Amino acid sequence: MMRLGYLFFLLFSAETVLLFASCGDNAIQKSQTIVGTFEEEKVSLNQEIVRREHADIALIAKRYNWNLLQDSSGFFYEVLNKTAGNFPKTKDRVTIKGKIYLQDGTEVYNENVDGVKEFVINRSDDPVGLHELLKLMREGEKSRAIIPSYLAYGISGDGVEIPALSVLICEIELVKIN
Repeated sequence: MMRLGYLFFLLFSAETVLLFASCGDNAIQKSQTIVGTFEEEKVSLNQEIVRREHADIALIAKRYNWNLLQDSSGFFYEVLNKTAGNFPKTKDRVTIKGKIYLQDGTEVYNENVDGVKEFVINRSDDPVGLHELLKLMREGEKSRAIIPSYLAYGISGDGVEIPALSVLICEIELVKIN
């Protein structure tokens, strides 16, 4: 009798372990499916935001008859006056001036109000798109650029003047490489 009770106990224990293990595996699998679906939805949403921003940028360029090139990182630009100056490199300190607007025309930077701006290429909190633009400019050149939000201040904005998901329109002169 004792032996039968012991076997029953082992069988019951084994079934219980298998039941919980299979529930656990199933729960883990369901959790992974939910996370995977969420990640796919995030990617899809980001792709849609980029697509819409690029369509808006094309309309702006067409409206003002700007002949913009698209950089491999995704911003659009044109050099307004070419010079024979040097290109800045990562860690170079540069001085710029110009104006930066939001898509609706709101001015967020103006050299006449804010003064010239100095920062280090790829070492400051300024938008990645601005750093990328400056690396394509020679000292003394003026350029126009439209920077999508994902290369500007992204989904958070700058917390002051630039709202989330804002496209920036820039008219920038690379005054000097220090």
